Amino acid sequence: LFLWKLTFTNLILARGDVLLYQYPHWEHRAQALRSATVPLWNQFLFMGAPFLANPQTAVLYPPNWLIIGFSTPTAYKLSFIAHLLLASAGTYWLARRTLQLEAAGAAVAALLFALGGSLLAKAEQINQLQSLAWMPWVLQLTFAAAFTSAPKRAGMLLSLVIALQILAGHPQTVFVTLIGTGIWIVSAALATKPAASQPAAKAQPASAAALRRAAVALLRCAPFYCGAALLASAQLLPTLELSSESLRSAGLDFREALSFSLSPLALGRALLPNFTRALFTEYVA
Repeated sequence: LFLWKLTFTNLILARGDVLLYQYPHWEHRAQALRSATVPLWNQFLFMGAPFLANPQTAVLYPPNWLIIGFSTPTAYKLSFIAHLLLASAGTYWLARRTLQLEAAGAAVAALLFALGGSLLAKAEQINQLQSLAWMPWVLQLTFAAAFTSAPKRAGMLLSLVIALQILAGHPQTVFVTLIGTGIWIVSAALATKPAASQPAAKAQPASAAALRRAAVALLRCAPFYCGAALLASAQLLPTLELSSESLRSAGLDFREALSFSLSPLALGRALLPNFTRALFTEYVA
């Protein structure tokens, strides 16, 4: 209902990057997949350009295969709506299972994540939204793999979900997800109280025991993270090769590294974007 114009009318997204960047990529990918070929190259860009190796094309992302029979604008709409539902379902599961919220609180959390500015602002960059939609699933499954007594099933699902997030085609989101998940797991391990049944003679100093719990939690997850990299290697390897040919492969100087970053002096306008004058549109939270 919130997206009723996209869901129940023939209106499509038609501006900016979605029109000039995403639709051409989606059309090229769909035509290739419909003809049962792997689109390694796009001869229509410049004098030809790598296609599959560009992660934003998401050629190897399985959910994109399911909608190649639709027109590109319709397929884009379907993916947009489906991934918002995926994001809300994952957030609800995380809130109920791990954060122990009541059903109403979990529903509010799901709606805030799926329909908040952070996700909806990615409408023009569908690969970013697709990747972000998997974030709550990664959080939930990582917690289960780190702290439950039977981590293998959760861990196998975790490998699959992280691989899907990688294949969706936004490396920055994967980076933020994994770093954030690691911080959360370590903080949860540090906050866990030791078992009361531990013999006094074997009791460790509180700080040492907490650090040990954190290390064990991360080590339990490490094999599943490696499994995700292996599952997504068909995308990761060509992307790494392409990045080595990039203009940025030699690194960035200080001014280039800070370009497009949010200055602390603009933080007030970032939190109250309509209070004075408009802020650069990519400063969205």
